[in-house]
Amino acid sequence: MVNQTATEEPIAGTVTISQDDELRLNADIYQSRFAAAEYARLGTHQDLDLIFVRPVDPNTEDQHSEITEYAYKIDDTGYTGEVSCRGFLQQHNYHHTTTTQYTAEWWPNIDALCVDLTDPVETTETP
Repeated sequence: MVNQTATEEPIAGTVTISQDDELRLNADIYQSRFAAAEYARLGTHQDLDLIFVRPVDPNTEDQHSEITEYAYKIDDTGYTGEVSCRGFLQQHNYHHTTTTQYTAEWWPNIDALCVDLTDPVETTETP
């Protein structure tokens, strides 16, 4: 991850991107930053393989814009949040043939979760 100057304790965890184009926020990240949000805005970094996920607060959003036009619905599973974002992933050429977990970290300076697509979490298989 890129070093950030944090004003609070960083929240880190994982985000899973599945082969069916769904982004899954792990429990720690979802509960601490996204549980109160119905939608999330997704974005990418101009030069790096990073995806930014920002919770949408309808109370502070411009009421003249259409939230659902620019944001993706977060499905609450009880502990985690799932975002179906096929169009976004395809538009940015992020194609997953297997489900992959990535390191993710909350960046307080931009109020968004940063998912580092160059940092997949190694899975260990038990015999």
